[in-house]
Amino acid sequence: MSLKKLAITAVILSFVSGCKSTPDIRNIPLSQTAKNKTFEYKKLSGVASDVVTLGAVKNALKEHVSAQTGYTQCNSECGKWQTADIKLIWGKDVFLTDSEVKITYFRGDKFRTGSTYLSKVHTAFPYQIEETTESFKVNLLPAVTATAEDASDALFIPISSPISDKTLQELLDNVMDKPGKDIDKYVYSSGSFDVDFDPASVQTSFERKLKQRADENKSNKRVYKNRFTFNSGGTVAYVDLDIFLYRGKSKVEYRLSHPVSASPDGTSQYDEKLMGVLLEHLISVANS
Repeated sequence: MSLKKLAITAVILSFVSGCKSTPDIRNIPLSQTAKNKTFEYKKLSGVASDVVTLGAVKNALKEHVSAQTGYTQCNSECGKWQTADIKLIWGKDVFLTDSEVKITYFRGDKFRTGSTYLSKVHTAFPYQIEETTESFKVNLLPAVTATAEDASDALFIPISSPISDKTLQELLDNVMDKPGKDIDKYVYSSGSFDVDFDPASVQTSFERKLKQRADENKSNKRVYKNRFTFNSGGTVAYVDLDIFLYRGKSKVEYRLSHPVSASPDGTSQYDEKLMGVLLEHLISVANS
């Protein structure tokens, strides 16, 4: 009899005979030596005022916990087919509530029909976030409890735990020992300016002094459309440009962007004046 038929038969027999199918729950002892961990993300101003938000801070907290707790190569779930109908899966889920970063590790069988048989380990990190006029302060507490659901597959064969108790403790300690995640985003500014040259000449100036981001510029008889990157003061900036004839001269419409970063130690890589400096550089190139 095939493995698939054996599995189906076992499932049917479990309903008929009333065999136990619920997992056994056990508590996993955890060390209580870790201290609280604090992060502070300073709010930014100007075009970056929407970078450090409550949502961004929560996402950085989730990324920090996820990065330090294993299975990072799985992107939630890894798996391989054991038969045409049964897939061995393993991985973890990380999600936030208003007060905890919850983690569930899992390992077991997933049937093509959708049925699953999983052993799981659950734990969570309590946290609080305080918002002030200047920053978001995060207080992350150590995980104090963990439980294991030791399950069996369709043939009532025990499924090994997705993570050992020792490894779990090591990963939980990593969360409290390792640095937190930066909040990395791009800021944008758009507008237009006039140039006292014809569009073809302005286009040539940009091509000569900036680096194209696309294989070729998209243009027609009326508008030159470009995507460039350039370095100014150590910052790599990006710009989309439209150049077209306007009242016998050229009008340049731009959409500028550059990266910014806010770190959990309260520092940031952001200069409110930078966007103006980048725009001045563009205007200078257009008029060269």
